[in-house]
Amino acid sequence: MTRNVLFLLALLAFAAPSRAETGSFFDGSGGGPELPALKFQAAKTDSAQGAPSKQSGADLYYFTPQEAKEAAKRFKFRPKMRGWTFDSNVPQNIQDQMLADLAFMKGIAAEKATPLHSQIFGKGGAAYAEFFESRVTGIGMNSCGSAKAVACVIPFMDPTKMWLTQNFVKFSHPQVSRMMVVYHEARHTESDNGNWPHARCPDPFKDANGNDMKSIWTGALLAGEPACDETPFGSYGSSTILLKNISKFCTNCTEKVKMDAGLYADDQFGRIIDDGARKQMQDDLYR
Repeated sequence: MTRNVLFLLALLAFAAPSRAETGSFFDGSGGGPELPALKFQAAKTDSAQGAPSKQSGADLYYFTPQEAKEAAKRFKFRPKMRGWTFDSNVPQNIQDQMLADLAFMKGIAAEKATPLHSQIFGKGGAAYAEFFESRVTGIGMNSCGSAKAVACVIPFMDPTKMWLTQNFVKFSHPQVSRMMVVYHEARHTESDNGNWPHARCPDPFKDANGNDMKSIWTGALLAGEPACDETPFGSYGSSTILLKNISKFCTNCTEKVKMDAGLYADDQFGRIIDDGARKQMQDDLYR
């Protein structure tokens, strides 16, 4: 998830998607929405920016440091901005689902948070709402350069806009995994932080049992892909910290939500490849 990858996440969900009930949080039960045929805008740039970077076909969108630098000149990151919209090609039921998911995040109650979580997000649902609303100005549909992609930010098109792909809407994902994607991409809108570029994963890239590391969303092999982080503060690191804190400290989440949050947090932690960053997160999250 080399820094200056604006990455696309996507998960092969283990559990059925979450559904909203009035006055309650999602608990991971229920079926996925029926989706209409979608039209996607191809990832592209204008002639002034030149051709976009060639995509590997993996489940992420890659852009170079130079592209991010040029985008930062063209667009200013606007902290504390407010107001975001859906493009008309985002299906209404996906809009409704995302609004409900964001309302869920805003309603999370927690009596405490780890130090890294407090540094990045603050504490509790109001802080989550502030984090998202101060970064994202729009949500649309896009191919994100790969049939395996799930979501992306494309800096030279608009670094404050998040794009969803068919893989985001067609799979049945637990609610917290959808929000992992959304908050991962929201972190990537930060032009003043170089859009928090990723690091290239090792090749070979094995887990503790000697198995190939793969995307939990798509099953794509991660070895050699720009789909890892070397810092707790990037998109993979921050989404790991977000979910692990929900798992540990949410006081009004169901056990299913907390279990899902812990599962996906542990998976994303596997993408942190710097020993110092891993130790910092281990000390923060896993004591």
